[in-house]
Amino acid sequence: MHARLRDGAVPEALALLMARLPYAKRLDLERREPGARSASLAGLWLALEGAARLRGRAADVASLRFPADGRPQLAGGPFFSISHGLTHVAAAVCESLAIGFDLEEADAGPGSSHGVRQKLQRWTATEAALKAAGRGLREARAVELDALLATATLAGARYWLSPVAIATGVVAHLAAPAAVESVEVVELDLPATT
Repeated sequence: MHARLRDGAVPEALALLMARLPYAKRLDLERREPGARSASLAGLWLALEGAARLRGRAADVASLRFPADGRPQLAGGPFFSISHGLTHVAAAVCESLAIGFDLEEADAGPGSSHGVRQKLQRWTATEAALKAAGRGLREARAVELDALLATATLAGARYWLSPVAIATGVVAHLAAPAAVESVEVVELDLPATT
């Protein structure tokens, strides 16, 4: 699931989401600059929306967990991974596999470089694999990508990579410990500011 980020005030629905988050997560978000705070909240909103669509019922905000040394999770699943840039935010949601997802924004203008896009493809594949493994950016150099960006290896574990087409100018990859048969891309509008 993905959406375009808006400039300006945090929509009421995202402010309400923040109020329902665990205290430590609220403090973390309050310390961030407004754009980063809004993007993080939008990512959580998308993850909850994706979980609701997978399960056929609303996901409870109270089931969100933010372990200090691990990836955010929904108690009882599904698995999710969030990424955002300056203008786009996305959340990948999967019922059966711990996944990792990363997006980066590339200049899509006529002067954009193919080399820059290739570097972003390698980077998003690397970061998606790190997220799937529950590892941090400090281990980026330990990720080995195959020549076709079909798999990544980290600490002896293999992750299958899938490029994800979100929008023009956005490069994204999904990583999982097994091949993902299909990826459905859904664009949503974030809740409106009231």
